[in-house]
Amino acid sequence: MFSISGYLEEWFNTTKYVITHPRAFFKEMPTSGSLKEPLNFMAFAILIVSLLSIPFMMFAFDDILPEKDLIDIILIAAGVFVFSLFMMAISVPLNAFTYHILLKICGAKGDFNATLRVFCYYMAALVVIFPAIDIMMLIFYVSEKQGLEGGLFNIISFVLMMAVIILITYYAFYMLFVGFSEAHGMSMKRVILAIVGIPLAINIILAAIPAVLMFGS
Repeated sequence: MFSISGYLEEWFNTTKYVITHPRAFFKEMPTSGSLKEPLNFMAFAILIVSLLSIPFMMFAFDDILPEKDLIDIILIAAGVFVFSLFMMAISVPLNAFTYHILLKICGAKGDFNATLRVFCYYMAALVVIFPAIDIMMLIFYVSEKQGLEGGLFNIISFVLMMAVIILITYYAFYMLFVGFSEAHGMSMKRVILAIVGIPLAINIILAAIPAVLMFGS
């Protein structure tokens, strides 16, 4: 019999395991079979992240919200939630498909099922990223209301914000790289080449084409 508390506990334990022990988790993760469990995990993670995106957007639009009625604010929050839900629901399979092609070019052994599974559980990283962003936005919001902004405080705040963003982003990509490495039997170097190297090379080439054409003419 389905139990909400049991499901939440299992989801939380899985999220904790993915974040704290990504290599062990992805090493144990099945790379074939039914996608029901990873898709359920992803769906609930997207729901949580979409809810967590509301405070971020509220802080971002703080200047216009005081002018709005309560009903308008509720509608804005609902719109942010639905938009975030929709965009992430679309982006996960599209990103998984794109990355799977890049991984295959670099020698990935697994199929699309394995890539999608990694992406589903990678959503656990966003459950940490968004609260961290919300907390930083709250700190800046409170400091501005208290008149603490300016000079040294702005410098310290900016450095702190950048350090947190870089640290979280680095670890999130590390989780994704580890997942692909374990799921496809690839070295980390090949994974980084596929996910970072090839797109970077393509962008450099695309950026260079107009310059070549301009100087050539």
